[in-house]
Amino acid sequence: MPRSGRERLMLVSSKQIILQAQKGKYAIGSFNTSDLEITKAIIWAANKLNSPVIIETSEKAIAYAGLENISDIIKNEAKKTKLPVALHLDHGKSLDIVRQCLEIGYTSIMFDGSHLSFDENIILTRQAVDMAHRAGAACEGEVGAIGKIDDAKKFTDPAQVAEFVRETGVDFLAVSFGSAHGAGGDEKLNIDLLKKIRAKTTIPLVLHGASGVSNEDIKVAVRNGIAKINIDTDIRHTFSQAIRDINSSTMADPRDIMNKVMAEIQKVVEEKIKLFGSEGKG
Repeated sequence: MPRSGRERLMLVSSKQIILQAQKGKYAIGSFNTSDLEITKAIIWAANKLNSPVIIETSEKAIAYAGLENISDIIKNEAKKTKLPVALHLDHGKSLDIVRQCLEIGYTSIMFDGSHLSFDENIILTRQAVDMAHRAGAACEGEVGAIGKIDDAKKFTDPAQVAEFVRETGVDFLAVSFGSAHGAGGDEKLNIDLLKKIRAKTTIPLVLHGASGVSNEDIKVAVRNGIAKINIDTDIRHTFSQAIRDINSSTMADPRDIMNKVMAEIQKVVEEKIKLFGSEGKG
């Protein structure tokens, strides 16, 4: 059974804050973490700007830190703020990882069936939705595929959207319309395609792979239905660059080093919160 009592008091469902964002025509930042330092930086940024926030972990981050370890870090840091914080599984590829995350107290999950056939994606996403809703959590699905390269063949087919949403019952939908995982820096969003997708469903839409997308494209995407935006690569690159910069300094205490890293990540998260329009919405 999922943990429901005190452990859920400091976390909220992503659904409530994403629906508020959709109504207010802004987007919620969903920021990936792998450790204490990144988590603290995300919370600091949200606190400074009075913004709701989603903190998410990928399967790779869970394998690195351990599910109980990383979830406890996020829960403990969430206790230190009165702002809405959701704990989200990013790109869960199996029902088993969905189950594990729900049992340990995640308030939001994504089942990524984009590697499956359309019919298989519907069947397994429906099961993930049922699991999440029984646990009082929200569920995100995906139609199309957000890969590491810009491939129009993988873009979301608007003709599939209404059926997928109806048959799965997902709370929000990740769609592919020009972004890519990783920081290519040259991604150009197909806003016309986004508008066609938006016309097929009223549920909130999600943008993945936003680290390589221009600020102007992101603003236009938010105006056209994107209510949740995932950020991972920008955070990891900032972490790595801060470490490289410190290597040439006289800083030796690991605590001083990590405080510098956290400050740099906080800046990035603050920039994204302002860009997405969620500042002051806490």
